[in-house]
Amino acid sequence: MLNKIVSRRTLLAGAALWLVGTSSTMAQSDKVLDVYIFNYSDRTLLDVSVNGVRVGSPGPYPYSGRRNKVGARFNDGQQTVTWRVAGTDGQETGPIVRSSNTPSMGEIPSDARNLSIHIYPDFTVEFNFSRRVPGLSKRGETIDADYRSRKAAQGGAS
Repeated sequence: MLNKIVSRRTLLAGAALWLVGTSSTMAQSDKVLDVYIFNYSDRTLLDVSVNGVRVGSPGPYPYSGRRNKVGARFNDGQQTVTWRVAGTDGQETGPIVRSSNTPSMGEIPSDARNLSIHIYPDFTVEFNFSRRVPGLSKRGETIDADYRSRKAAQGGAS
């Protein structure tokens, strides 16, 4: 009889500890997001990775900002972002590049469905979250305005 009581108590205590452990783990668990990469440089980026998770290979600006990965797992806090720059006609790709800053996701909003990764020509990276398809960042809007004015000037000079 004592063995049955001990084993029931042990079982109940173990189940309670498991529930507490899983609930605290779930509070800190990864968030699954779709990834959009905005590459503001004039070169294709290959094998963009966030903390070792490959998230895509965006084309040069303005051919970036499309969804690159569906359902990638991310956690809060600082992230390591790396990529390779594609070579031009006949040249091989360059070495792996690491972002010049250490971007942080902060606390991922509970209603976020998309992560946009903004990679700038100076190798800095910025993360933004959204419920709907993301757009350019504020800094990206400035780069886009400059790009459009250069294209308009080229079109008028022809």
